[in-house]
Amino acid sequence: MAESPLKKVACPSCGAPLLFGAGEITTRCQFCHAVVERPARADLPAVLRSKPAGPQRTYPASPFSPAVSFPGFNRLVLILGILIGVGVVLLVVLMSVSQSLPGLTLILNGPVALFPTDQPEGPDFISLSYDISGETYLFIRLNPVKGKVVWRGKKFKEISDVQTIVTREGRFFAVEGTDLLAYSAADGAEAWQAKLSDQLGYCEECLSVEGDRVIVLTRDYVIQAFDTETGTSAWQRRMDGYTEGFTIADGGLWVIDKVGGKFSLLFLNLEDGTVQRQITPECRSTESTQSNRLDSTSMFILDPAPSVRSSSRSVYLLYGYYPGCVDRWDASSATLVWQAEDDKGYSPSREFATLFTPDMFFLAYEDTLWSVTKAGGQIQVLAEGGDYELVPLALEQGTLIVRTKRTRGTQQFGLRGVDPAGRETLWEYAIENGEPFDPPDAAFGHVDDDRSIWLWRMIDGQLRLVVFQADPNQVTMVTIDPKDGSASGVETLAMDFDGDSYFGPKVLAWRDTVVWVVVDARLMAIDVSAVKVKYKFP
Repeated sequence: MAESPLKKVACPSCGAPLLFGAGEITTRCQFCHAVVERPARADLPAVLRSKPAGPQRTYPASPFSPAVSFPGFNRLVLILGILIGVGVVLLVVLMSVSQSLPGLTLILNGPVALFPTDQPEGPDFISLSYDISGETYLFIRLNPVKGKVVWRGKKFKEISDVQTIVTREGRFFAVEGTDLLAYSAADGAEAWQAKLSDQLGYCEECLSVEGDRVIVLTRDYVIQAFDTETGTSAWQRRMDGYTEGFTIADGGLWVIDKVGGKFSLLFLNLEDGTVQRQITPECRSTESTQSNRLDSTSMFILDPAPSVRSSSRSVYLLYGYYPGCVDRWDASSATLVWQAEDDKGYSPSREFATLFTPDMFFLAYEDTLWSVTKAGGQIQVLAEGGDYELVPLALEQGTLIVRTKRTRGTQQFGLRGVDPAGRETLWEYAIENGEPFDPPDAAFGHVDDDRSIWLWRMIDGQLRLVVFQADPNQVTMVTIDPKDGSASGVETLAMDFDGDSYFGPKVLAWRDTVVWVVVDARLMAIDVSAVKVKYKFP
């Protein structure tokens, strides 16, 4: 068969097919306009495989296609081709880098939850983030130590779809509207979903996980428990009405609810919701027949804290008007240890600030501060009246450190040292234009030139004040001596936030001297002793 007059060859520059006419040594690519020589046939004599005689201009070959020559009038085409090729490469690189540096496309502006890991450098985090390029919200798992996004998970149209995230080993959970969903922590894949009777309640613990149960308190005052592995409904309890929330400790759930016409403090079994213990106290006046009982908003406090398992836990109840009582009960046996009456009363609507120490605990409401001994329930008023609201923070070196809020004139927060034995004020420390991160009176999370937000931490017997400031954007750290309130070691750490204000801080966790916070849509670990940013992501 006669050879075809056209010879098909692929362009070495762009890969497009080339057409050589019969007897043609060169041809021009119709796509990239490169001039390409016909490949020499190995079976032809060498003289026929040589280039045609005569001068021929050549130009440097493209780095993507060596051994290709270009006519002079196509120099501009070559340059444009190179620029386009470099642009494609940069796009690929940026897409790759964005997986390790999510700040290029992701903003952390939803709830962030610490995910427990055994790595010594720091934990991972599960977060709801905003994808700028995709204009959507999505779950991501962050590893700030390695500086990368481990995975990208489910997407949402609105940030309000997810208000809270809780984690446990291997899983994390979130409520989206009236749906409770479980996800795999390994890859973000959905594991199961269950229907709730209403949307999530407003309390901090309204979505909790303990053992093999996920516990949810919804806005219609129903407590619902689900199996963590399957999402199967384990039990539910319809509360009598409004409830302040619940506390989980020692494998059970403490909550106040009405039973038999009276409000009682109940200890519910997490597995099936049955009542294991019931405390129905009564506060009787020694001077009259009047008595008071629990209300749905009465306050109860566990000691030690629920995060510590204890076989000898106590539960303290504060309730009643006139009279008011403080009760100590043995949590394991539901028996009364002591009851102390106070003629000032403990209105159920009050939110007491509390501090527990080994021998006593402190209560504060507005301008009144009490101490109560754990052994016998002796109540002493340490401060009352005056122009300051008080919140006990710590007892260190014999000094009770109290947060103050001036209520007469311009509002100002500060610190005060009090002698818990003699009621004497030892020192005062004012914090100019500063608002506390912690409740009560927690600051709105926005720092500007008129508002700083401060945290505190006891480190090696000293109070460490951590103040986030703007214009200039920085964190100022002050060491305060509990004995006399003297400030020393004032140190400043510059923050490279854009603009003269920023959102934050949101404290996620403390680990020794390191605080993990979300500030200006960044996840940061700040070592307050070394005064340095240990991790920043992105």
